Amino acid sequence: MTKENEHHSAEVVGKQLTSLLDQTGINVTGLASATEISVNHLRTIKNGKASISSKTAGKIAIFFGVEIDVIFSTKLFKLKKWETIETIKKFFAENVNNPQFFVARQGEESVAYFIKKELIPTMFFAEQREVNYVRKYIKKEYKRDFSSKEISRQLNRLTDSGVLTKEDKTGNKSIYLYKIKS
Repeated sequence: MTKENEHHSAEVVGKQLTSLLDQTGINVTGLASATEISVNHLRTIKNGKASISSKTAGKIAIFFGVEIDVIFSTKLFKLKKWETIETIKKFFAENVNNPQFFVARQGEESVAYFIKKELIPTMFFAEQREVNYVRKYIKKEYKRDFSSKEISRQLNRLTDSGVLTKEDKTGNKSIYLYKIKS
């Protein structure tokens, strides 16, 4: 196979893989977990930058419940509903608590999502809170371990967007108190 043909083949496989992932809502990290193919290799394949072995193509085909030649086809394959494909159905069931594997749920692991969906609605910020207090509270009550830097960054974004107010506690711009804007 010439370099030009290899490049074309890699692009074809990348487009097919992208299509299959889009149809199922599973991201590259999820596919890597399911197929035991490295995330980096799958990203390279998805981006059309790497040729693919028959072994790797086989793993991908088995996961999506398709014949191996589908992976190399120039015609994008339309999957049946993912709920009817046993391997995908099983993957969804086994990974319900792994939002990082699904495109629509990726943000659930972020500090931004957590603060907006968990803390703001509970009126946690009805009283002024320091970043360290917020961090300790999240760790104790929710068993989530975000860094102070991550929390501070998100609280500042919420201040900039008008959701929270910020007050300099010490006057030297080192410790701030955050509160819901009234």
